[in-house]
Amino acid sequence: MSKILNDSIHGTITLDPLLVKIIDTPQFQRLRNIKQLGGCYFVYPSASHNRFEHSIGTCFLASKLAHQLQQRLDQDIENLKKSNDTAKETYAMKLENAKMTKNDLLCIEIAGLCHDIGHGPYSHLFDRLFNKEMKRKYKDTMEWTHEDVSKRMLNYMITSNKDLEKELQNRFGADWMKTEEFIIDLIDGNKHKEKDTARSYMYEIVANKRNEIDVDKMDYFARDCHGLGMKSTFDHLRFISQCRVMFLRDTSNETTIAVRDKEEYNLYELFHTRIGLFRRAYYHNVTKAIEIMGKVIYVKMSEAWRHPKVYEKLTDSIFDEILVNKKPKLKKAQKLIKNVYKRKLYSLVDESSPKKKIKDEKENMEKFLKTKLREKDFSVQKVTYSYGMGSDNPITSVYFYKKDNDTDCFRRTNPKKTSLFLPETFQEEILRIYSKNKKTISLLKEETTKCFRRVKLDSVHKADIESSPGIVTRRRRETR
Repeated sequence: MSKILNDSIHGTITLDPLLVKIIDTPQFQRLRNIKQLGGCYFVYPSASHNRFEHSIGTCFLASKLAHQLQQRLDQDIENLKKSNDTAKETYAMKLENAKMTKNDLLCIEIAGLCHDIGHGPYSHLFDRLFNKEMKRKYKDTMEWTHEDVSKRMLNYMITSNKDLEKELQNRFGADWMKTEEFIIDLIDGNKHKEKDTARSYMYEIVANKRNEIDVDKMDYFARDCHGLGMKSTFDHLRFISQCRVMFLRDTSNETTIAVRDKEEYNLYELFHTRIGLFRRAYYHNVTKAIEIMGKVIYVKMSEAWRHPKVYEKLTDSIFDEILVNKKPKLKKAQKLIKNVYKRKLYSLVDESSPKKKIKDEKENMEKFLKTKLREKDFSVQKVTYSYGMGSDNPITSVYFYKKDNDTDCFRRTNPKKTSLFLPETFQEEILRIYSKNKKTISLLKEETTKCFRRVKLDSVHKADIESSPGIVTRRRRETR
């Protein structure tokens, strides 16, 4: 029986019985106890939403976009066949190969639902900062992402819940193993394994590797803004309504999701929302301070991601479990957790925006500071703000179509002609220096300033950073 849920972002959501069966597993239910924004919850008290509701919201939008594409595809095929134009009729025949089956639509919904089941405690803290810390300490550490773990957890969820496995076999038949691979590829956004390129647009719905515009981001931007008390001007429902399936070129057999050309400004609002969330919440200096402290706590969990049976027990509750554990070796972790709860956090001493390659400057900064201070007294962090595709403008990777053109889509090769208000730069990198020891703040501040002068970087001391709720404004200091 289908299940009806009420969501704070999307309203009424109706779920297929198979999706309900997936939700009612321990592996999916653990997402109730993983905060969507990780350490951000310690900065914004209302950001208490979890990966659980985000996953359901992504499933809903994946279904909505997939059904819109299918409906528009049927309309386009019918109209092209009636055109009495040989070229258009040929194009319609090609579009026939792009149609989705009922099973395809269900697989897309499952991919949207399960794309985040690989997240660990405090979301990206576990698979990013912690991962990098382990790699720094142990060079042979294998790097992984939450998407990698999602594949393992999906397989584990199916094999450890026999009633679910039986239901999947009943719905998808003997080819269930191929269907599972298809779902994993949809989560990955990996269309290279799919020989049928006419259906490659399906891999852009949940995880769009072409231009980073997918239903995952549409849900969490809207949901995070709601939880943080911020506003988003991007209208995802309007965007979805303007999408259609088109071939890249007349000679190509590869399809993509194309959007109406007048939606360009709406898409810029999506990326403005993205960078605003990163600046004001995800990379807030206090959020990053908490995450730096948190990565030390997680060090003993380095191999958990390889073992789904163990990983399924890792949620945000790990902090409280560590606190009540009486093992002597956990005393340092317990002290850090208590400091987080008491707001005794690492202090932001200084930050800068280097003109040279930031990786080199980060290494130079760490080496310079180590000559005067101990490594346990400070932390140098790199923070990157972008529109989602590094220094590139993501809009140049979006395919648009015009109102009266049913067969040709195009890219904005020079979007600056669209408006003079577009940014000149699409990526900014920041170096932040945190003090872990209050006794060494003055010395660290002095040495940091010397280092910035030496490499001719601008300095922004903590004393010059004025904060108000949700907004950080900075006054640049000139180096002497």
